[in-house]
Amino acid sequence: MRIERYNSMKLVKFFSVAACAFALVAGSALAAEKTCCEKAKEASKDCAHKCCVEAKKDSKTCEKCNPKKEDKK
Repeated sequence: MRIERYNSMKLVKFFSVAACAFALVAGSALAAEKTCCEKAKEASKDCAHKCCVEAKKDSKTCEKCNPKKEDKK
């Protein structure tokens, strides 16, 4: 009887830790931070950062604010 209780509590502890770990990983993946340009686009505005305005004149995206993003065409 005592061994059965120990094994069942071990499983409960394992699943609790697994659920918390999954929540942390999933939460950080879903909460990816948006760039200044994406935030401005959601508000139906143009980004007001100086670097973004200069890049837009050249039909590009600002590499400082949007790292590893493809240029707009």
